[in-house]
Amino acid sequence: MIEHKFILALVAIYDRLLLALVTFVVTLLISANSLFGKVRMSHENGIALRGRLRIAADARMPEHEFFEQGRTFACRIRHGAASFTDDAKLVVRSASIKFADSRSRSPMDILMNTGRMPLFWNARTFVEFMRRSMAGKGKKYVPFLRAHPQAAIGGGDSVRRDPESPHRLVYQTQTTFGFIGRDQVFRYARYRLVPVGFDPSRDQESGAPDDWDRHHAWLQNPRLDETRSRNYLKDATRKLLESGAVMHYVLQIQLRLPPPDDELQPEWIASSVPWDETMFPYLDLALLDVDEALSHKESMLTWFDIGNHPKSLPVPRARSIDDAHSLNHLRLAGIWATRARLLSYLLTGIPPAFPDSRRAKDWQGLPPMAEPP
Repeated sequence: MIEHKFILALVAIYDRLLLALVTFVVTLLISANSLFGKVRMSHENGIALRGRLRIAADARMPEHEFFEQGRTFACRIRHGAASFTDDAKLVVRSASIKFADSRSRSPMDILMNTGRMPLFWNARTFVEFMRRSMAGKGKKYVPFLRAHPQAAIGGGDSVRRDPESPHRLVYQTQTTFGFIGRDQVFRYARYRLVPVGFDPSRDQESGAPDDWDRHHAWLQNPRLDETRSRNYLKDATRKLLESGAVMHYVLQIQLRLPPPDDELQPEWIASSVPWDETMFPYLDLALLDVDEALSHKESMLTWFDIGNHPKSLPVPRARSIDDAHSLNHLRLAGIWATRARLLSYLLTGIPPAFPDSRRAKDWQGLPPMAEPP
């Protein structure tokens, strides 16, 4: 019995050391890229907006000291897109919320992407995906997708093409967080952002992939008949808000009690496993009214960090690279990549806005396009 416990202790130490090593290497590589490439960790293409957030919690939700009914915050939200600087590409879209009108400091930040399932679900699969991405994109992803059919499903579920507005999409955290209510009971939580009046079970998101895109999500180029600029979505969003319109969202939360023995991590903790919404419904948490687009400079200097959170809304700790919480473990370490990027701005200035033309030198066509649209 003692020998068995000793072996388990050694395995636990090995797992934690490996997680620390992987975190260090990934953070080093991403931070170097951010420093010398002057780019974000991901989702370089985006626009930051300003608005107000009011807690309007569903009566079924356990009382919580941070999510106090009627509490209001000035807020920022950034809508971004992964990998490519072209609004018309087939890409994963994002929404990041900061519970403050601030470039960095905030009592709470929430990061979300389109789709119910991601391309990777722990540090091990992220590292493999990252290795493929460093080798190249497009068809370079295919071996990873073949090795992990779940990733192919997640990729097809997450991409969006040609949305008419970031306000016509649904965003989810996918990863799992902690929630400790006034009753002191620990629950797991996931968040979702939807347009007011939008029912994800009934309504279709703008830009939702058709059958072809869903099964070929690595072919991300714009359509050959595309006539809009690379910045059409950001431009349309700015124009909409400058006209006096307001974008209304509702932030929702999904709660679930841990199993009796949480040491044996259940499969449903993983981001690759959506929770049954009939058993664990999304509950309204807050209303967001967004009415101002920030300048290019302010957008570039605004950043989000899941390390911004109150103690009652913890980020669960990871124990190994196969632990479902290891994705958020890597995201917490991403603060170093942010610092590296901001240092590069300080040393050499903020990069200019992306050109409108797909014939500009920085535009990537994957696979290469002889005649970009």
